[in-house]
Amino acid sequence: MVLLCLLTTSMASAGDSIELAAGKASDSIDAMRIAWQRPWSRQWPRGNSGMFSGYHALSINYWQDERESITALGYSPVFSYQPNRAAWYLRFGIGAAYLSDTRIAGRILSTRFQFEDQFGIGWRRGRHNLALVYMHYSNAGIEKPNHGIDLLLLSYVLTLN
Repeated sequence: MVLLCLLTTSMASAGDSIELAAGKASDSIDAMRIAWQRPWSRQWPRGNSGMFSGYHALSINYWQDERESITALGYSPVFSYQPNRAAWYLRFGIGAAYLSDTRIAGRILSTRFQFEDQFGIGWRRGRHNLALVYMHYSNAGIEKPNHGIDLLLLSYVLTLN
């Protein structure tokens, strides 16, 4: 983990961030996530109401119950909206993930390819932010059964430079 943080810091561009998150899914599944976030080069001001922006998120996710575990590699473009003069923001994105397995805690996900949806609300202060994030993984009915998995995560993001 320390090596990954050092490598990420040395390869970081202006505004890059690292996200560490942990949380739960139903069925006693623990979830952990580490993501490298690179901001888009463009932002869209919305007059007096705020700013739309976004970032690319490349992630490694780990889910575990008492007997099984899944590692997932994910990519999501994530939109962010922050009202003017506010410390809080909203984030939402739809991406893709590749899973190491298709079964956990009695859930059958059927395909290793999954869509990764996320919605969160967070608070920014300088280089730090905290967010509560809901994530949903599903194959969108590509193959049945499609039990999917819902996660609730507490996320900490540090802007590297």
